[in-house]
Amino acid sequence: MSEQNVQGDVVDTRQDEWPAWLDGLRAKLTAYVHADIDARLYLLVDTRGYQDLHERLRNETRLRHVSLWKGIELEEYPEISPYLIEFDAHVLFGKDESGLSMLRQLWCEAVDLYALTSIWSPVSFEQIDAHLRRYVMYELPNGRAYYLFFFDNHVLPRLRQVWSEKQAQEFIAPCLEIGYRTRRLEAATWRNESRPALTRVVSPLSAEQHEGLLQLGYADKLVLKFRETMGTSIDHLSDIELYEQTLEQLERSGRYRITGDESLSAYVMTGLLIGPRFDEHPVVQSQLAAVMRKEMDAAQAFETIDDATWDEIRAG
Repeated sequence: MSEQNVQGDVVDTRQDEWPAWLDGLRAKLTAYVHADIDARLYLLVDTRGYQDLHERLRNETRLRHVSLWKGIELEEYPEISPYLIEFDAHVLFGKDESGLSMLRQLWCEAVDLYALTSIWSPVSFEQIDAHLRRYVMYELPNGRAYYLFFFDNHVLPRLRQVWSEKQAQEFIAPCLEIGYRTRRLEAATWRNESRPALTRVVSPLSAEQHEGLLQLGYADKLVLKFRETMGTSIDHLSDIELYEQTLEQLERSGRYRITGDESLSAYVMTGLLIGPRFDEHPVVQSQLAAVMRKEMDAAQAFETIDDATWDEIRAG
């Protein structure tokens, strides 16, 4: 998040990286031009966490932009709507100062940079907008519908894991490439290995793929919960560290066939507070055996362990 100094100017830890990012965009466009490829840059922006970005976009007349939630019931939440914005060569090469200022703001104020997805495509603004809108919601065979936050860089890699090759190609079909950030904030590029083409086909997610998507996002769900409930006990962990330790504990919980939100939360929280290998202690092993026999859940099992045992495990 950006800060305000006493003069009111925006100060951001990423401001020093801004020139390199801009140079990368310019170099990409130049390479496409030299290869005689018609390429347009679109940014897909997850506005959650930005400060009043929707207000500035509302007053923006030079840049083409639109909320992907326009026309659906979520349209009433413009402050967190995903926006598609086009940035042409005039912006990238500084001939449109207002547009360049907007581009800089998007970079410098993006929450951990997971909020920006770059799309290079030869198709028009209207066509890429129409294409992406087909993915805003999906419906399962049982008729239940869900919103899909594919504009969040945490979610897009999960989708690529559950999509079939055909489904993934349908998504990237009108694009040359898509850029986003990995969990560790490393730049990732998803290139279209086929010739870009418009497609009206969107193969639906199956119930199994939906469940897989939920499971892949479960660690993030717990991370948010723990940030809200565990207070200063986990302040020493960065978001990436907390996520990775949560993921490790979820994997270890699978050894004991632990299921259910309460039991999984209890197991992971214990691993975070006591130690990542707390389950290997003989006393804990005995209680976990009872959990596996379904005599109690994990939360109940851990409540029966005395403080002296927990202290011994911490001391390691």
